[in-house]
Amino acid sequence: MYANHPNRCADAIFKPYQWKIAAECGLAVADTAITNDVDAARRFVGDTPHESITKALGPTGITVDGEVRVSHTRPLSGTDMADLDTVALTATTVQRWVPKAFEVRLTVVGSDMFGVAIHADSEAAREDYRSDPSALRHEPVDVPGRVADGVARYMARTGLAYAGFDFVVTPAGDWTMLEANTGPQVGWLEAATGAPITNALADLLAKGAT
Repeated sequence: MYANHPNRCADAIFKPYQWKIAAECGLAVADTAITNDVDAARRFVGDTPHESITKALGPTGITVDGEVRVSHTRPLSGTDMADLDTVALTATTVQRWVPKAFEVRLTVVGSDMFGVAIHADSEAAREDYRSDPSALRHEPVDVPGRVADGVARYMARTGLAYAGFDFVVTPAGDWTMLEANTGPQVGWLEAATGAPITNALADLLAKGAT
């Protein structure tokens, strides 16, 4: 038994598809370019490379010299701009940096939504909270109605019953979706906040949702 049909997971794991559907469902998404054209990347970044980030288009795990590492999201640097020709080697993702008050992991189980605010207390964690877990603070957070409505529409459009959405919340209180994981881990959120996500998953599976 599964919460999401494997075919729906295969469809919805593709980030460009996620961003298109999210925008059509009324969710804000970050301006993004996916390209192997050096000139297109340079035009997107413009004169403010520090206001753009680069991130993995697919899975973040990479192997270097036999060692498994994680490719973290990071701002573009002067070194990146000096060596921008490497963009031509493969599809490269550059995205506009969204001003960040904090992030939210929103776990959706059926009709239940569990929002957890993630506050970063180090520069590395502010860039990518996975890079410095010890600098994070978690707390439950209410999901604005329009965001909840957009997420519900997204779940219906993609045929998913279970997903983990990553949002940036700006200092002005606006929510911008970064991506949606079709098989998110939840133990760390439960441990930090007591959110009953596992119980909700058990109830979903007991009902036979597929």
